[in-house]
Amino acid sequence: MIGARRSGLILVVLAPLTASGQRSPIPVQLGARITPDTVTVGQRFIAVLRVRAPRGATIEFPQEIDSAGSAVPTAPQLIGKPVMDTVTDSASTTVSAAYRFAAWDIGPQPLGLSDVVVRVGSDTGYVSLAQRSVFVRSVLPADSALRVPKPARPAIQLMPFNWRPLLLAALAILVATALWRLYIWYRRRQSRPLDPFSAAEREFARIEAMQLVSAGKGEQHAALMSDVMRAYLAARVPEIEVSHTSSEMLARAGSIHDAARGLGELLWRTDLIKFANNMVDPSEAERLGASAREVVRKVEEFILERQKDPAVISEKAA
Repeated sequence: MIGARRSGLILVVLAPLTASGQRSPIPVQLGARITPDTVTVGQRFIAVLRVRAPRGATIEFPQEIDSAGSAVPTAPQLIGKPVMDTVTDSASTTVSAAYRFAAWDIGPQPLGLSDVVVRVGSDTGYVSLAQRSVFVRSVLPADSALRVPKPARPAIQLMPFNWRPLLLAALAILVATALWRLYIWYRRRQSRPLDPFSAAEREFARIEAMQLVSAGKGEQHAALMSDVMRAYLAARVPEIEVSHTSSEMLARAGSIHDAARGLGELLWRTDLIKFANNMVDPSEAERLGASAREVVRKVEEFILERQKDPAVISEKAA
């Protein structure tokens, strides 16, 4: 192999052996550029290698560091695969390979790349890259003895951590959360609508607590108790509506007829009080109010029994 520099490239004449034992020279040009050419330990650099051979030649660059170079722990490290680029003109083929390295020792460091293989027809030649290297400079001062180390830092003292405030705070948060959830449950329970029977019982108790009969307002007591009964029947019996008149309510009360005995007389008497201004004595007002409450109780028992065993109710009705 003969080398000469020309136009930034090194002219390398490869003379491989032919089948007849004679050497057939292959004109090859090799170019190399290392950026930066001087680095520090651990600094990355790029080596761009370019080989020009006759047109039609096959140029193969090494993809990894030579095994002999990789055996040294502080040898330059190849990072990733090289980036290849091929340019062909009328007379030659040029292939460029860009390698990325990191150096780990000071002084001249060979790249550790194996030879480039060039094939032209049946001839094969090799371009050596053994001389390609980078210079790694040290970052230490010229006389390391002049380096004055920093004084040792004081030992780190780990103080015991007081967990009590955090535990107390966590306990307070848990208690506050529990109280809040209890308050929300209570509010929802209070705002939850009552079933028709419970609502009627609450209204009956409220009206009786007003003591209207003792105050000489027996007619108002009987009318209010009757209205509570009508609202209950409208809520519990599907056929009855609040807007129904007493006659319509009686006509649609067939399903609860056995339980609501005396409903017709009660509705007739309270209609006279509400619409005809009929006066009643205190005992009659008390009796009408008690009758309204009794109708509600009987109807509720009847409906609950029918829900438990509809067959029993059918037999009783028959």
